[in-house]
Amino acid sequence: MVSSPPQKPASDIQSLVTAALEQGILSRRDHLTLSTAMLSNPALTARDRQHINQVFDGLRNGRLRLAD
Repeated sequence: MVSSPPQKPASDIQSLVTAALEQGILSRRDHLTLSTAMLSNPALTARDRQHINQVFDGLRNGRLRLAD
C-alpha cells in the first residue's frame, strides 16, 4: 500500500505564501510544497488557492524568483 505524504496545515501554507511575497524569493522545496497542496489537498479553501496562485503568478511575471 502506498501512503500519501502528510498534508501541510493551511497556516503553514499561508506563512510560505506570505514569506515568498515579502522576500521575492521562493525555494524549490516551498514551490514543491505549494504545487502539491494545490494538486492534492482537497481541504484547501478557495482563499488558500487564490494566495498560492498569487505566488505562481509572481513567478511567471518575474516578480518572484526560484532559489536553490
